[in-house]
Amino acid sequence: MNKVVPLMVLCSAAIITTIVLSGCDNTASASTEKPHLNTFLSLHNQYCEKKYNDQETLTKTLEVSPELSLAKDFKGVYEVHKHGVSYAVSPEEDGCTTDVMIQNEDKSELFSFEDINKALIGLGYVETGKPVSRKDIGTDQSELTIIEKKYVSPKGEITVLDYPLEKKDKYYMTLFAEKFTQAKQQNKEKIISTLTMAAL
Repeated sequence: MNKVVPLMVLCSAAIITTIVLSGCDNTASASTEKPHLNTFLSLHNQYCEKKYNDQETLTKTLEVSPELSLAKDFKGVYEVHKHGVSYAVSPEEDGCTTDVMIQNEDKSELFSFEDINKALIGLGYVETGKPVSRKDIGTDQSELTIIEKKYVSPKGEITVLDYPLEKKDKYYMTLFAEKFTQAKQQNKEKIISTLTMAAL
């Protein structure tokens, strides 16, 4: 009788441990289920969500990054290769863009619009309206339809997602963070003021 109780306790402990470990395994597999999405969002967070005074400051940050290098075929674009896929970050006049070709050579989709929309909301992004569709031009110069959705990031910045609905191997899906609009407007006003003064 004394031997049975410890055996039962051991069996119960083993079952509980198995359940707990199984739960951990499920959590781990869930987080690695979309490695491309995780990489994309991590890259955007690491570079585009940081505070910069202007485009030049952002560019300098990208230049000294140990993981990024200038893309061969695109001027001013910095890329990193992970999981066999090229991810890129670009300093823009009014912000910062992270992009990736959503469909690779074997025609498999890295992640869906629903996947990234749900992930952004989970990270604290707030939707500012319904998604809208519009036409754009792909890398093969053909017209395609994309879905555009706007959010406010946890940092309070307007963020725009452009996701292709077709020809997903011909269009770079982008996530753009608006950062330098005020500086851009001030520069514009200075130029107008200078031109006005010169005309007097």
